[in-house]
Amino acid sequence: MGKIIISRENDKGKTSSIWLSMIVTALIGGFGGIPIGAILSGVMQNVLDDSSAPVMYGFFALPIVLGMIIVLFVVMKDMDLKSHTHCFECKHKLQAVTELDALFYIPAEEDQKYENPLPYLAQNMIRISSVQDIPPKKRGCYVCCYSCPNCSNRIVRIADFLPKPGSCQWKESYYFDLQEFVTARGKNDLI
Repeated sequence: MGKIIISRENDKGKTSSIWLSMIVTALIGGFGGIPIGAILSGVMQNVLDDSSAPVMYGFFALPIVLGMIIVLFVVMKDMDLKSHTHCFECKHKLQAVTELDALFYIPAEEDQKYENPLPYLAQNMIRISSVQDIPPKKRGCYVCCYSCPNCSNRIVRIADFLPKPGSCQWKESYYFDLQEFVTARGKNDLI
């Protein structure tokens, strides 16, 4: 199995591909408004006794636009649009403390969930030197510490993954205050 490296560039938050998928999803949602718009346009032409273009196209387009807006808000709620490489406090760009991410083994099974990630990860992460040290069907995580040059805020990012032959399946990324995580862990072997 080759070395798996999580690109820190993957942690930028909103990207053009996310925005493109949101726009496409909104357009698909707008198609749902076409039949409603056609019916509403026909009904309103008869009710108003007016078949002018603004009335006809206005009542036709209104449900389409509303469908797009509703779908856009639903999709935005489910997508992570935060930029995780910026400080949560002052919004300045965070700088990675180390050049490479630290690699740890997590004794979690393939799809096992853990309720409270801070104490679970702090108490169960075991430092390893390569992905080959992770037992079969167990998970690992990459850890990167960030520091804000403006307000000195320090966070730790833990990217949980399941090794697969030649790749990995990402499970979750967690963000904690560095001092809070080190205190829960009882030692600072992250850097």
